[in-house]
Amino acid sequence: MALASMTGFARGHGVCGAYSWAWELKSVNAKGLDLRLRLPAGWDAVEGPARNSAAQVLARGTVYGTLTVERVGVAPIVRVNEPVLAAVLATIKGLAGRVDAAAPRLDGILSLKGVIEILDEDEREEDRRAAEAAVIAGFQTTLAALAAMRAHEGEALGQILKQRIGEVAALALRADTRARAPA
Repeated sequence: MALASMTGFARGHGVCGAYSWAWELKSVNAKGLDLRLRLPAGWDAVEGPARNSAAQVLARGTVYGTLTVERVGVAPIVRVNEPVLAAVLATIKGLAGRVDAAAPRLDGILSLKGVIEILDEDEREEDRRAAEAAVIAGFQTTLAALAAMRAHEGEALGQILKQRIGEVAALALRADTRARAPA
């Protein structure tokens, strides 16, 4: 069984049509696998495939993944998702008499996932799906680079451990030889 480190770093980037994207993956020691993703608004569709890919490639470690995406030459449109906002406000109103807390602020309400939508002007569905597929493929490539880095670091750690074990064995042999030598 080959040793693999749980610490590592990998970065990948690419372009698909008007979209430019970059993944940054960092991993640290942990008992199980914990993938923590930071995705731009509206890119939640890549989370499931990314999690599946990570589970197939890695067994342990906390992996922090950050995705950045830009669409060149297009101004974003910010829109309030009215049904989500109405549901949030109704929930707040329903909790008002039951929970002793300060009234929510507008910036807190608007920061809730799904209340604000950021859309690209005249974005075609097929362009977006192609970009999502490219981002997912890019995650898989970056994940493979992270796994390779962890394997390389594991090999280096294995060599150090073998050297130390050899040194301990030599010391034990010397101590045994001394113990058997006539005084």
